[in-house]
Amino acid sequence: MLGFFRKNKEDSKAAGTLAVGCGGGGCNMADRLGKISDVDILTVNTDRKGLVRTRSNRRILLGEGPGNGCGGDVAMGESLTRDASDVIHESIRRHMNIVLLAGLGGGTGTGSAKVIAEIAKRNGSRVITMAILPMSFEAGRRRVAVNALNDIKERSDILFAIDGNRLAELDPALGAREAFSVLDQMICESFICLTEMLEGKDGETIFQTMRDKFFTVSFAEGMSAEKVARSLIGGLMIDSAVTSRPIVFIRGNIPQNGSEEMIRETVLQSTGHEPVFVQGPAGQGMNLVMFAPVSAPVR
Repeated sequence: MLGFFRKNKEDSKAAGTLAVGCGGGGCNMADRLGKISDVDILTVNTDRKGLVRTRSNRRILLGEGPGNGCGGDVAMGESLTRDASDVIHESIRRHMNIVLLAGLGGGTGTGSAKVIAEIAKRNGSRVITMAILPMSFEAGRRRVAVNALNDIKERSDILFAIDGNRLAELDPALGAREAFSVLDQMICESFICLTEMLEGKDGETIFQTMRDKFFTVSFAEGMSAEKVARSLIGGLMIDSAVTSRPIVFIRGNIPQNGSEEMIRETVLQSTGHEPVFVQGPAGQGMNLVMFAPVSAPVR
């Protein structure tokens, strides 16, 4: 039986952004997002205990029985989500932007993300998926995650992915738990920047520019211009050739000492692609998200 949980909070705002945490990993991201943002959040999971602990406005428990998950079975996760289509549709139908948060590789996160994206697209919403890929030591889960990327991309207007392997390469001292905590935080910060872009005065133009693309995402806060340039070049990118220009979203202001030009020249010389700079709300210091287009998911 489908369980539907609701916090004692007013209903969602019409035409706003809704974050949807899909599965265990997605619920973890949603929980972290709820600590730093007042965005409306829906969490969907087959694990009752994990779902109840999540900081969200609304929760949907998938499946009948005790709610102990679906044991990594993607087909089961997809089927249980389809069974809940009516309830999910009712929860997302008023929102213009649906941002799916998913840790791919598990049964619920991988299966539900595909189905919820379909429901949101039929509803006429913009569908943005932000996903984390497992590290190589989780070989089975990683294969599932990578193989699912194309299906999820086809159902999303924009797909962002972070490859856990690249974080380990950038900071080998991080343990697995710490690394995934950093990845969750990166997704949440990126979510906030993305919604600022899409809900701003140039939101529709930016959306159309990014539409139907697959991106990787990296987050840099308080970095020097030199470190920003290196992050743009190295980034947390799935191993694939860059096919178009990085998009640099600036929250705040780049210091007026030639930093933007230095970033532009460094990236251009190293990649052959000149970055596009998008200015966001005014603020203190340098605080930006980098989206680097890639050609296709690697199998």
